[in-house]
Amino acid sequence: MKRLLKYHLNDLVTGRFVSRVVIVASCALGCFSCDSDKKDTEGVAIEEVEVSWDWAKYDRLNELSLQTLPVDIKPRQSLAIKSEAAGILTLELEGDVHEVRKGMRFARMDVDTLAEQGERLAILEEKRLLEDMRAEKLDLPEKKRLAKEELQEARRKVRLMEMIMDNPAMEEMSAELFGGDIASVTDTSFQEAKDALSLAEQKMAWADEYDEKLRKGQIRIQEMDFAKNERNYEQAKERSVYEAPFLGELRIELDYVEGQQEYTVGARETIATLNDYSEIHGHLRVKNASWINLSPQRLYIQLQDRDRTMMPFQDDRIILDKRTRKEERYYVFAVPLSQSESLKRLTGTQMRGDLVYKLPEVCYIVPKYDLSLYALGKSDSVDWAEMVGELWPGAKVIAEGLGDVAISYQF
Repeated sequence: MKRLLKYHLNDLVTGRFVSRVVIVASCALGCFSCDSDKKDTEGVAIEEVEVSWDWAKYDRLNELSLQTLPVDIKPRQSLAIKSEAAGILTLELEGDVHEVRKGMRFARMDVDTLAEQGERLAILEEKRLLEDMRAEKLDLPEKKRLAKEELQEARRKVRLMEMIMDNPAMEEMSAELFGGDIASVTDTSFQEAKDALSLAEQKMAWADEYDEKLRKGQIRIQEMDFAKNERNYEQAKERSVYEAPFLGELRIELDYVEGQQEYTVGARETIATLNDYSEIHGHLRVKNASWINLSPQRLYIQLQDRDRTMMPFQDDRIILDKRTRKEERYYVFAVPLSQSESLKRLTGTQMRGDLVYKLPEVCYIVPKYDLSLYALGKSDSVDWAEMVGELWPGAKVIAEGLGDVAISYQF
C-alpha cells in the first residue's frame, strides 16, 4: 500500500492523473490515520490486490478527444468600413441591412474641398504648360541671343587689341574709330579682355547646354508634383464613393432613420460593417498547447451548441490581438453556413468546443486512471508512452488526451 500511495502522490504532483486518483490516495491515507493509534500495540496486515486487465472492455476508435477549450465564433470575413473625412454621407440603399455583391456602391461622401481640389489641379496644369512654353519660346532664345552678342563683342575686342599690339600704327586709327581706352593697349587691359572673352564663351556654352538641362529638370519636377496632386485628387474622389470590397451582408452602423438618406459623419467614423457569412469560422488560440505537435489536418472542433457542429481544421494564422497589440497564433476551423445556419447568430461570441484528433489508425481508448492502477508495481515510469511500452512490448501510444490515451496494440 505504501508503494501504491507513493506512486499516486508522485503522479498527482506531476499533474499526470485525473482527480479520481485523489480519492484512492485519500482513502488510503484515512486508513493509515485510523490505525495510527494502534500501530504501537498491534501490526496492520495490508494485502495488495492485483488489478487484472482486459483489452476487450475498451473501445477501439479512430478518434480521441484531446481537450475542451473556448472557441471564438466569427464570420469568414469581417470589415468595419469607416468614413475617410468629415462631411455629409448619402446612402444609396434603403434599409439598414443588405446583401451586397463585390463592387456594389452603397454610399457617397460629399467632401467639401473636392471641387476646390479639382479646380486647383486644373489651374496648376495650365500654369505648368504656360511656364514651359514661355521658357521654350521666350526665355531661352533671349538668353542665347544675349550670350551670343556678348561673345561676339568680346572676340572683336580681343582681336582688335591683338592687331594694335602687332601694328602700333593702328593705335591712332582705333582711337578715332572706336574712342575710349581701347586704343591704349597694356598688358593688364589685354588680359582683362581675354578674361572677358573666356567668360563670354562659358556663358554661351551654358546657354547652349545647361539652361536646356535646367529647363527639362524643372519640367520633370513640375510633372512629378502635378502627378502627386492628381493622385491625391483621384484618391479623394475614390474615397468619396463607398463600394463593397467583397460579397456579404452589409449593416449600416449609423443612427439609421427610415427614409433618411443624408447623415453628418466625422472623420474615421464607422459607417457600416460588412460580413461574409458563407463560412462560419472557429478561432482557437494555440499558445503552448501540447497538441501543437499533432498534425493539424487531423484536428477538428465539435462545438457544444445545440447541433454539436463539427468544424474541420482549415488554416493556421498569426493574428494581432487588438487589446494587447501582440501577435497570437490561432488554428482556424470552418464549416459552410449551409451546414449549420444556427451558427450565424452566434458569430461574435465565444463558446466551448471539444478538440478532437482523428487517429491515423483504430486504437484502444484507455482511461489514464485505469492504466495508472494497472501499472502499480509493474512500471515506475510517469510517461504514458514509456509505461505502455513496458507493460505491453509492441504497444504504442498514438495520442494523449486530457483523460485518455489512444493505444495501438496487436496481440
